[in-house]
Amino acid sequence: MYGCILFDIDNTLLLKKPSIVEKVFQAAQPSLPGLPLSAVEKAYAQSELWQGEQIRKENETGVRMSDEDYLRHVFSVYQQALGLEDALYGPLSQIFMRDYHMGYELAPGAKESLQALQAQGAQLGIVSNNTSSVRQALADSGIAGFFGAVVISQEVELYKPDPQILELACAQLGASCADSVYVGDHPFDILCAHAAHMAAAWLPANQYMSIPAYIGAPEFTAHSLQEAAGLLLAHSSH
Repeated sequence: MYGCILFDIDNTLLLKKPSIVEKVFQAAQPSLPGLPLSAVEKAYAQSELWQGEQIRKENETGVRMSDEDYLRHVFSVYQQALGLEDALYGPLSQIFMRDYHMGYELAPGAKESLQALQAQGAQLGIVSNNTSSVRQALADSGIAGFFGAVVISQEVELYKPDPQILELACAQLGASCADSVYVGDHPFDILCAHAAHMAAAWLPANQYMSIPAYIGAPEFTAHSLQEAAGLLLAHSSH
């Protein structure tokens, strides 16, 4: 059994409602009424890979791209993939902002999964590239009490895939990285976990998410939090 299990927030413990895909799809409908939702899901996957690469580059160089440039690059990924009009940059850039507030709902089976893992003696924590405002969402969802450490990038000025952010959470819990696993939806969550000498459980946000070859495969792949918890629990018996 892993002694420590760390979780991402977005698309893992909590689901944004409406999701970014749903918001982009809705905004594009007037000018692209025949646009399939699957095309937006593909564009989302491409955007997430660009953002992961950009944050990795920023971590390595110490140079942060301005918010305006960052938003324009994210928009350009969607624009090139979907043929969006320039006029949509304004409304969509608000959705892409790092501190944009959306509603959240608890991922299906989240409480039951956390209870099952905790019952087996695992210490639970959170590591998220996020803003402090997400703490309220965790409290509102009723799961904040499960976690002995909650490490938010904005507060500690460390950003995945920098492994130090996972190492910090393990240190707060008094856990070893080698005896820990990180559960997240992003390919760069795998990169971050492996850089910290930690196992990774990957929950792809949609069917179009892919893992760049240089990152390598996760130890576990699941398509729901419940499935991930089941895999981790089964692993504990070996």
